[in-house]
Amino acid sequence: MDFKEKLLEYFHLNESDFNELSKPLNEIKLLDPNSIESMSKIKDRIFKAIHNNEKIIVYGDYDCDGVSATTIVVKTFEKLNYKVSYYLPIRYSDGYGLNVKNVIKIKEAGFSLIITVDNGIAQDEAIKKANELGMDVIVVDHHEAPEVPVPAYAVIHPIVSHISDIYGSGGYMSLFLSAGLLGYYDDYLVTIAGMSVISDMMELKGYNRDVVRLAIENLKKNRYLPLMYLVDSPIITEKTLGLEIAPKINAIGRLVDDKNINLLVKYLISENENEIYKISNWIKNNNELRKTLTKEAVEALPQDEINDAGIALKLDIKEGLLGLIANRLLNEKNVPVIIFTEDSTDKTFLKGSIRSKEGFNVQKAFESLSKYMVAGGGHAMAGGLTIKASDFNDFRRDFIKLCEEHKFTKEEPPSIELSITEINNQNYEILRQFSPFGVGFPEPVFSLRNLPTKSLQFISFGKHISTPISINSKILGFNMPESEIRKYNSLDLFGNLNMSSFRDRLTLEFRISDYIAK
Repeated sequence: MDFKEKLLEYFHLNESDFNELSKPLNEIKLLDPNSIESMSKIKDRIFKAIHNNEKIIVYGDYDCDGVSATTIVVKTFEKLNYKVSYYLPIRYSDGYGLNVKNVIKIKEAGFSLIITVDNGIAQDEAIKKANELGMDVIVVDHHEAPEVPVPAYAVIHPIVSHISDIYGSGGYMSLFLSAGLLGYYDDYLVTIAGMSVISDMMELKGYNRDVVRLAIENLKKNRYLPLMYLVDSPIITEKTLGLEIAPKINAIGRLVDDKNINLLVKYLISENENEIYKISNWIKNNNELRKTLTKEAVEALPQDEINDAGIALKLDIKEGLLGLIANRLLNEKNVPVIIFTEDSTDKTFLKGSIRSKEGFNVQKAFESLSKYMVAGGGHAMAGGLTIKASDFNDFRRDFIKLCEEHKFTKEEPPSIELSITEINNQNYEILRQFSPFGVGFPEPVFSLRNLPTKSLQFISFGKHISTPISINSKILGFNMPESEIRKYNSLDLFGNLNMSSFRDRLTLEFRISDYIAK
């Protein structure tokens, strides 16, 4: 079986499926925006506002998807030669979504039309208030819609608007609005929307996959400055969007507690290279600060409070760092982790973020701990919650008990077995024909079986595996110390194929994610 046949079998695809998956980009046809329910009504309202010189505000969100969605709509109005205002809420003082307090401020500032992006579908109270004050609200969102529709003027939503049975991102929904208003899909805005799909972990199927493929190609071809200034590697893939650019944008929403967060939109719509350069440095500096704060918080953890079965800690840190610290501890200690901090708006409550792995289901844990939960939600491996500060000790006790009852299960991942000689550039190019990879279509796991440990080489004083395969390929494994690996005769290695670049030299890596010792 050749390499392509192995991939087809792994993904349960036939040749026809593959041809659809990898069809030429010029054959991708994005949805006709005018086919979306309410688009005609929305266009009429917006063009009426432009004609009457009304004040319009775009109200977004503080994560990469919300920033992307806001950018797309604001840039669209710029292309229509109409100036609008925009606002990214501050995580620590505004919270998520449109709220009554800000609706009143918006009215006092003379606005008559609010366009919410990446929020709004569940902000019933705020939208009712806007209506009372004589303002119309257009909601462009992708979050789960309540059974009773919000009293918005009109809505664009993947499910409510019958666009797809697959949820798209907030940025993608904003792209539909953009194309409806402009009459075409702008390449740069398509790229921003593709980034939002990746960053918000939308399922990479159907129309989501199409827009991400176009985004990657657009970035390769056009090298948009606001995005390229945040890129670490010259190799442009879905990882560029999801692992290089998006985390830097998200770092601002995690750390910045003032209106400077709105510089993100200014940055992404800018065409002034000096301005782009200055703001990019601010973004990157904040991202480095985010890394430092996370590292320092983990190093300063009270070790006596870390349980071998599960971890629940209360820390004096910014709320935006909770998930990062929980994820880092999860990977280091390999047990479920919840990290809490005081609610920035009410110190009688704690806000928490949980991370887990197979064997400990977060949703089921929340059901068991529901008596403590003021609010919460998530999926099988991650979630967020709010509890009363006075309940922390009891919550922690019951959480640890759950962890003891539901240990992580480790099973060998489904993988494609390779020989060493199959790790080559030709096969990597075949692999990329199946991309992009992400939620719902994960990057394939490959395995190298019965690899003698004596054949492995190490770097950084025996801390990491780095074993050459050929002049331009190698096996790479981080934090796999020689002192541990040499205890065994052979290993089954599991990992992904990754192309890296250093000083303009490309190297294909079999990057180890797990191993079984023999």
